[in-house]
Amino acid sequence: MKVGIIGGGAVGLFFAASLSQWFPVTVFTRTQEQAHTIQTKGIKVEEAGELSVRFPEAAPMDQFSRYAMDCIFIAVKQYQLPAILERLTESSVSPALIFLQNGMSHLTVLKTLPHQHLYVAAVEHGVLKSDTADIHVRGRGQTKIAVFRGDERAISAIVEQAAPSFPFEWKADYESMLLGKMAANSVINPLTAVLRVTNGELISNPYYLKMAKTIYREFSSVFANKLSAGAWEEIVHICRKTAPNRSSMLKDIESKRPTEVDAILGYVLSQAAEKDLKLPALQGLYYMIKGLEYKEAE
Repeated sequence: MKVGIIGGGAVGLFFAASLSQWFPVTVFTRTQEQAHTIQTKGIKVEEAGELSVRFPEAAPMDQFSRYAMDCIFIAVKQYQLPAILERLTESSVSPALIFLQNGMSHLTVLKTLPHQHLYVAAVEHGVLKSDTADIHVRGRGQTKIAVFRGDERAISAIVEQAAPSFPFEWKADYESMLLGKMAANSVINPLTAVLRVTNGELISNPYYLKMAKTIYREFSSVFANKLSAGAWEEIVHICRKTAPNRSSMLKDIESKRPTEVDAILGYVLSQAAEKDLKLPALQGLYYMIKGLEYKEAE
């Protein structure tokens, strides 16, 4: 089974390095330089003090049409999806597509794709990219995955083969699965980005904890009937488990990159507006992140 990975960020590189143990994998990168580095030096994975190197194939995204894949993992940010989807719809082949994005704003777009087998996933691994093709695994978890369209059998070979060391967990309902991840993203990512603190400080500082609870209450008011009963406890657990980590949104702000705030808080606010709900704390947090993006762009 030929596997494609679109995206040379931390998650894309981790999936490529992991799945290349069992399958022929090709990573599609934004630049020729990164593809060349992967081809010649491999993907270096540091985990628990040990270093391993994997050598999947690699090519820049502008050569994507030359390859035929059985399935493709799309590991780019939400705001990078439009250009990727355009290439996927232009292709004459129709591989199974697995989307690894944070947030839920991409779900509407997925309905327009012609592909028979579509999946969405929530990645629970903690991975940091330290160089062009170097990653540091800070916490190994699993990938929750659900069918958006089609059936499980199209990618069952991957899920079953990778299970021992790179586990996937099938979920029956993609919406509730993504909401659990988005609840954590809505609380942890923007708050740590605005406060410039590690994940653990959100629960160790009593005043930051009060703010986190406020954001969660507003979030849960929008999705009350679809959130699991233990969603707040899971957020606290994530903060404890990843206490020294800096969230992806904080790292985006620090690196002067665009964030995924529109795909996360923007989606929550759009759903609240449809229900005529007011979310003052969450709305304020959204404006703060947009303000930080604006400031860094100047």
